[in-house]
Amino acid sequence: MKDKRIDTEIRIVYNRPGFDTANRHHVRSRMEAKVCDWLQSHGVAHRHASEVFTVPAGPGRVPTVYVPDILLHDRTADGKTIIIEPYQVHVPKGGGTRLLAAFRKMMKKKYYVIVIARKPDFKNLVKGSYDLRLDIERLDFLAKRIPLPMD
Repeated sequence: MKDKRIDTEIRIVYNRPGFDTANRHHVRSRMEAKVCDWLQSHGVAHRHASEVFTVPAGPGRVPTVYVPDILLHDRTADGKTIIIEPYQVHVPKGGGTRLLAAFRKMMKKKYYVIVIARKPDFKNLVKGSYDLRLDIERLDFLAKRIPLPMD
């Protein structure tokens, strides 16, 4: 008797709470909105939560879903696609940056990760979770790291 198998498609439904900005981009936090507004005002095309990755993370290297907040598909740093992660401390001592560190370890040849946070929160970032960390109050420094469109 022939083995009948049912192909099953597994979909991850990603519920992204938040709000729409004036430029109609959906963001999860005021910090992400501030970064979005800066990118928009400098003509930098970007997408929010447009990619989904499965990252082995934690002590048991359990597959965990990682959805970058902001991706710059048409800008690169060192030949890598740029991911921008606005970081606000919700879980002290690393919180979500542990997953980010695991992602970087797995994808460091393809992606350049910029974490934007308040300077006092830098101490909570896990080692290896970013290529560049930037104070939210110094967003103009981004212009030195990412190529801006010509006027």
